[in-house]
Amino acid sequence: METKQILKAMNAISQINKAEAEEPVLELIEMPWGFRIRPADMEAKASDAIIEWGLTILGIAFLLAAFGQWILPGSLYTGDAIMIKFVLTCILGLAGGILLSVSARGFRPEVQVDRVRHEIRFVSRNPRGRGQVLASVDLDQIIGVGITRSLSGKDCHCLIYLIDGEKPLRIATGVESEIRRVRKKMDDFVKPASERLAAKMAASAA
Repeated sequence: METKQILKAMNAISQINKAEAEEPVLELIEMPWGFRIRPADMEAKASDAIIEWGLTILGIAFLLAAFGQWILPGSLYTGDAIMIKFVLTCILGLAGGILLSVSARGFRPEVQVDRVRHEIRFVSRNPRGRGQVLASVDLDQIIGVGITRSLSGKDCHCLIYLIDGEKPLRIATGVESEIRRVRKKMDDFVKPASERLAAKMAASAA
């Protein structure tokens, strides 16, 4: 996936730093395949649930309207009426599909570092726990992991540097102790430059 697409997906999970610097911001969850990073305040919010269920209901209503007009008593199937019905079906069907897709994706951000699939995934979850992958990065494309401080506050950021990336990608933002923990864990997943060079020289010699 291109860097611009990944950066766009990262904007969707940038809310990972919406807490005071002195309070826990991140939650690291150990998994058999690696670990997950998500905001510490991930408890279900009534407003999010209402929005997501509202989008679901509205999306279903649009789809029913899109195809229901063809079976209504007295429906016209001649001339311009068919063209109008077809256009309405396309518009309402597309709108309904988009609303259902947004609802299924949800608004709860998460980053998954997976050693089995050898990738980092940027995920969004809904209240039912279902996740949708917004973007992914192959671990082999990462040439380094770094830490930087925010210019406008006390937040720290954990960044990954890609082989062909114009800009580093941010995988987490939080207090310094949390980010250093994330940075340390990433060392188990990303090969250091010296190891990459040694492997490349060994392959060339072979």
